[in-house]
Amino acid sequence: MKQAIVRPLLAAVGLMLALTNSAQATVETKTLTTLKPTGKPIATTVTADGRWLFVLTGKKTVEIYDVSGVLKDTIKIEGQADSIASSPTGDKLFLSAKEAGTISVVTVDFVQAIETAGAPFKGPEGAPVVVAVFSDFQCPYCAKVSSLMDQVLALYPKEVKVVYKSFPLQTHQLAVPAAVAALAAHRQGKFWEMHDKIFENLNGLTEDKFPEFAKGLGLDMEKFAKDSADPQLRQQVQLDLQSGVKAEVRGTPTIFVNGRRLNERSLEGMKALIDGELKKAK
Repeated sequence: MKQAIVRPLLAAVGLMLALTNSAQATVETKTLTTLKPTGKPIATTVTADGRWLFVLTGKKTVEIYDVSGVLKDTIKIEGQADSIASSPTGDKLFLSAKEAGTISVVTVDFVQAIETAGAPFKGPEGAPVVVAVFSDFQCPYCAKVSSLMDQVLALYPKEVKVVYKSFPLQTHQLAVPAAVAALAAHRQGKFWEMHDKIFENLNGLTEDKFPEFAKGLGLDMEKFAKDSADPQLRQQVQLDLQSGVKAEVRGTPTIFVNGRRLNERSLEGMKALIDGELKKAK
């Protein structure tokens, strides 16, 4: 009787094990790249989005690699360290030294090379500090940045140049036409007037409003219509967009001060970065 019960039970258990084993997923691996740090690697850490890899080496350096494994920069560190951790965005590194019982916090500035030649700007052309504003004409937050930039220019009339860079978001259907209209106005020396007019009328904005704004600004309407249809202006907007993507712009407004991203979008935050750049220039 016992055998009659045990045998079917063992058979059932065996079937379950067989089904479990057959359902297990297989793991496939592939080496994407092999890094060769200049010093012996001691520890590594990566940002939350996987964009940056930091390698702590025995040469008292931290090597920074991008997602494709290309060495972007090397940071010299003070003292010894045997472990490393990163903040989610990689703007801070935490270096630990077990023997010394210390943890050092190192800030990391990713300085971007942003092309500003030919872009509309305010302030002295040869100013030592260039503020690049990546903006979208349908972004309400971008509209608020205009007053912040005016405050900055009032405080630094000879030291700062503010440059406008288009970064039209895909969700905003009028962002590209608005940018083109502003650039068409720029050809008649009225970029900032058109810029302000568009943001003032952000609610209820339509494409047929742009000629209306141009007429109100006293522009040559025939030239404005011809320039608005010029494919070079749309291409310029796309080049700005590509420049922003390269600089890792993910939203608007995004502001850079001499290539350094502004994290605190306030007058105090702007002053801190600008004063730091002016101090370096002395």
